[in-house]
Amino acid sequence: MNGEVFADLRPVVRKLVSRMNLSEDEVRGSMSLILGGKVSEAAIASFLVALRMKGESPEEISTILKAIKSNAIKITPNITGRLVDTCGTGGDTIKSYNISTAAAIIACAAGCKVAKHGNRSITGFCGSADFFDSIGMDLDTSPEVIREAIENIGFGFLYAPKFHPAMRRVASARECVGIRTVFNIVGPLSNPCTNLSGQLVGVYEPSLLETVAVAMKNTDLAELMIVHSFDGFDELSNTCENDIIWISDGKIKRRRLHPKDVNVLIARPEQLLIHSAEESIRDTLQVIYGLATPEKEGIAAMNAAAALVIGKIAKDLKEGVGIARAAINEGTPQKKLSELIRSCGNRNKLIEAEQKFHLV
Repeated sequence: MNGEVFADLRPVVRKLVSRMNLSEDEVRGSMSLILGGKVSEAAIASFLVALRMKGESPEEISTILKAIKSNAIKITPNITGRLVDTCGTGGDTIKSYNISTAAAIIACAAGCKVAKHGNRSITGFCGSADFFDSIGMDLDTSPEVIREAIENIGFGFLYAPKFHPAMRRVASARECVGIRTVFNIVGPLSNPCTNLSGQLVGVYEPSLLETVAVAMKNTDLAELMIVHSFDGFDELSNTCENDIIWISDGKIKRRRLHPKDVNVLIARPEQLLIHSAEESIRDTLQVIYGLATPEKEGIAAMNAAAALVIGKIAKDLKEGVGIARAAINEGTPQKKLSELIRSCGNRNKLIEAEQKFHLV
């Protein structure tokens, strides 16, 4: 590659292939080389696949997360109360609309300050960045303007490549391997707000509940809710029971949640699925605008409720669902979305989407 001389990751790759965990120094050294652009794309791909095949340990995840956050562009919104993020790991292979984004907008409309960290989709039809880009958000909006949006509107979208420029080193390799890698796990956890106080993280695999909990136990977050649905959604689902690991002020609680526990009707998975990026954009907007089916609104309300509990707006998930539904009925999420696009993009594109999908 243009005569470049790259460092050698083969020793750590061989160790991973032998199913051995890497030491903290080995992970830190590997990440320094990867994020510094000192290894080839093929070596990065080999590292990611070997780590995935072995299975990422909590210690490896924690060290990789620290490396990513140390290289991030950071902001510190000046707000009162808690600042919350909602994000799934992806990789669940279930093609649903953008539930975490709709839930984040609804939670903001209900009074929670939200810093939504996200990216374009790698394995699905439409990631949070794809959604916002399609309705007029300028993904190149400066960190300062996004900080102001969080302060003034209560919501900001933090496009991962904008805040994590060093991660461009791994983008091509991730796309090339085409499978869930450790960056699907650490990506949702690497929000660049220095004063983020709580987070809802959905994981697609049951084993990741404990893994992420252990990896995150010594962070600065006051509250972390890690969730997984029994049928594989990487968020709270209204289709079945859900497992929750809830870390609050250093205490770990485990809970099983059924939709009926929070007054949400059970849905069938096929009622939540989409078949194209356009359908995902349409359904996400319909939920935000209060025009969705009860099934699609229900799953968003459950996840918004979790954000509201983490943000100390609701005392429990049942109350959170009620608060989320009230916000939807009042039309507040639609107003918040309009404010956001006006502040950080081109509202004409949002108007075009409204007309295209017959939302107004």
